[in-house]
Amino acid sequence: MVKQCFPADHAVPISKAVRVGDFVFTSAYGPWLFDPKAVEFDSDGRIVNDGSGKVDVPFADQVHATIDFIRQALAAADCELNDVVDCQVWLADARDFVEFNAIYRNYFKKDPPVRSVFGAKFMFMCKVELKVTAYRPSRLRTNRPRREALRGGESDGAH
Repeated sequence: MVKQCFPADHAVPISKAVRVGDFVFTSAYGPWLFDPKAVEFDSDGRIVNDGSGKVDVPFADQVHATIDFIRQALAAADCELNDVVDCQVWLADARDFVEFNAIYRNYFKKDPPVRSVFGAKFMFMCKVELKVTAYRPSRLRTNRPRREALRGGESDGAH
């Protein structure tokens, strides 16, 4: 199985998405990118400024921006939101859960993916992050059966 990475053009050394076979995994995304070197902390290690200048962005706008980053990451690997089978969500404030669901519902109207939601303290001053796994058969497949494709035609031991 081939691993195909889609690097992010960002200050952090990550891929925005990785395709392994028919599955695509995204990095966790928040509503904006930040430079870790620009983050300012107080004496107790709490973030006081993430350098983004976007601290006052309303929660709903943060959710839409976050899902847009996820869409872009999926598109790099030839996927879309309809291909998502698993979604992991982190919220800074549990009181945002109801509003999050109202927005999320509009993106996953038919056959929504399984989902987990966690409370979190983030590395920057956002209120939401998402990470997804998508399933979409790769267009790079060979037409040969799996057994023949392994090791130049050797059997993989399956019967």
